Amino acid sequence: MNLAFRRGHMRQKAAIRFLFLAVVCLLAVSPVLAQKVQGEAGIGFMAISPNLTDTIANFAVGDMLYGVTVSYAVRPWLSVSTDVLYLGDSYYGPGAGTFSEGPSSWAGLQSASGDKANWKYYESFIYAPLSINLMAPLGIVRPYLGLGPAFYFHFPSTNQDTAFTDYLKTHYGSAAVVGRIGQGLTARVGFDVFLGDSFSVGAGYVVREDTPVTVFKDIGDLNFYKEKGYLFLVGRFYIK
Repeated sequence: MNLAFRRGHMRQKAAIRFLFLAVVCLLAVSPVLAQKVQGEAGIGFMAISPNLTDTIANFAVGDMLYGVTVSYAVRPWLSVSTDVLYLGDSYYGPGAGTFSEGPSSWAGLQSASGDKANWKYYESFIYAPLSINLMAPLGIVRPYLGLGPAFYFHFPSTNQDTAFTDYLKTHYGSAAVVGRIGQGLTARVGFDVFLGDSFSVGAGYVVREDTPVTVFKDIGDLNFYKEKGYLFLVGRFYIK
């Protein structure tokens, strides 16, 4: 019993020493890597989940969306990035001259019935956010938090239904519906893990606010983060 205890104690001490050395190495490498961050340009590909409501309700790999991203590190702790993301469809209902739901995920649309591929009222979204990111270059790991403005392009399933068009104008404003281009806000949190000097993989969460006038109401609504929030995976190549 004493032998087993001693072996367990030795393993515990070895684990503590290993953890200590790992932390020391990470702290030692961090300043070196931080010096390389400034002036670094990145380009990458993003795989994006459907919004969290649909992801939680019924996630399938085949439902993954996609996008591209570019970034530039202005300072070791500050970068600017922009993306072009395809965010899939948002749905409206119930239709037939009276609309009271939407934009909504399919799982969140109370009037949804049958196959969503046959649903008449929806919009397809292309999203182009500009994010100012605060970074923490901690060795091979780089967490970040970003905020900024965004443009989005929305394409309704039909422009021949007056009631649907009027509902969209109420939500977005007439100019955004006519031009199909809107302005909003975006926020994100994520991290990158460097697998070499010029390549990283990472993950994160991005949320979109399409109607900035409601931001103070939405910011305290958990459902907002599910309906307008997306998880993503990203791979980036860097030029230094």
